[in-house]
Amino acid sequence: MRLAPRHKALRDRGTGAQRTSMRLLVALGEIYGADRLIPVTSAHIAGASYKMVGDPGLEFIEDFARDATVSIPATVNPLGMDLDRWREQGIPEEFAAKQRRIAEAYRRMGVLPSFSCTPYLIGLRPKRGEHVAWAESSAACFANSVLGARTNREGGPSALASAVTGVTPNYGLHLDENRRATAVVDVRARVRGFGFSLLGLHVGRELGGGVPYFRGIRGTESDLKWLSASIAATGDVAMFHVDRVTREWRAARPKGLPRLTVTDRDLRAIQREYTTGTDADIIGLGSPQLSSEELREVATLVGRHRPRIPVWVFASRSARDAAADAVARIEGLGGRVFVDTCLEVTMIENVSQTVATPSGKGAVYLPTLCGQKVIMDEVERLFRRYAS
Repeated sequence: MRLAPRHKALRDRGTGAQRTSMRLLVALGEIYGADRLIPVTSAHIAGASYKMVGDPGLEFIEDFARDATVSIPATVNPLGMDLDRWREQGIPEEFAAKQRRIAEAYRRMGVLPSFSCTPYLIGLRPKRGEHVAWAESSAACFANSVLGARTNREGGPSALASAVTGVTPNYGLHLDENRRATAVVDVRARVRGFGFSLLGLHVGRELGGGVPYFRGIRGTESDLKWLSASIAATGDVAMFHVDRVTREWRAARPKGLPRLTVTDRDLRAIQREYTTGTDADIIGLGSPQLSSEELREVATLVGRHRPRIPVWVFASRSARDAAADAVARIEGLGGRVFVDTCLEVTMIENVSQTVATPSGKGAVYLPTLCGQKVIMDEVERLFRRYAS
């Protein structure tokens, strides 16, 4: 892999963090056959929840932060708790203290304290063709598919290295030839709302990876957010096309590719498979975190149905602040709107054994990360089921 003089200077004479970052990125580039390093306009970093990284991650982040400074706009994934309301989440003091240290280390590096899995909803919204370095599987998939930006499905360390250096290896989805479709998905089902989570779960598992080209669906940006999250949870999918909808569908070249047909029966079957519980302790919404528009929709539903079990809603601080009226209604009726964290990276197991959720990503990770059983259904049906 060719290195420009400025990249060699960072590798050989930079700060400790710059040298470590360059060694990591060069190693990745050599593994994947990159010809060079290319500039990126932003980074989104994973590995912020103490629940997920533990003491080794805490030590690495604090050590790295001693002389690390990001050189491009950078955001970071959710923490393991709401920084202000962690006691309401059943978080122990020791966990909270270590989680605050992680948050502070990222702040010292200049990372925006977003603590969000939806950077595209809080101002970090790259244009078509922009190269970025985004970790968080759902965000990377959304960036490639819906925004037309270019990123591989980065790990937390590689995204952090790109944030410090401003570059990433030129391979994978940064290259035109790897962004073309690899399979056609003919959707012969009526897919709306919650159905996009089911569709992603099914297709991600059936294909395993590659770049699916969907026919037979139309979706809003919110719908495609849920599709991105669930297809990335069950498969190694970091990009898809939707016929006549997404930014690069014309360049996908789907002719002659293998086909997968999806029916209503397939979607009902995947819902049954991921529904492992019978009676929920909590309704959990926000994996990925909800937008301000989605918070307003939830407020309407809570007012209409008034669930008898706790409703935990997860959003970014900016979404919460933009929908303050909706948040007040949700919490006035007994719900809780938490920020800085997300459904499955917090310690929900301290207060629940079974979660009701419409989230495909949540249905995948709640059992493995939180020991939860799951009741998976459309959000209004869940509210009706648990109405007081």
